[in-house]
Amino acid sequence: MDSVQLLEQVRSLIHATLQRQGADPNCPLREAMLIRDGFFCGRRFERDQLQAVWFVEENEVKFYDRLGAITQVLTLTRDSLQQPSRKAA
Repeated sequence: MDSVQLLEQVRSLIHATLQRQGADPNCPLREAMLIRDGFFCGRRFERDQLQAVWFVEENEVKFYDRLGAITQVLTLTRDSLQQPSRKAA
């Protein structure tokens, strides 16, 4: 999988998870690249004051509530990135 496909799958996973956590789907999903010591290290996403941070090196996405408390941590795997309709029954 190339980096563009990976990013799109991560965005889709984050979009769905934030909606399940109560984010207003009419609010835009804002995104920012994270840079540490001059190197790309992840992306931060925000919708309706809920946040998710994708830590690329750790292969994790951490979700935060409106007060900044961690609500969920997902380790990214092929299974977690597949679209629900593409998963085997």
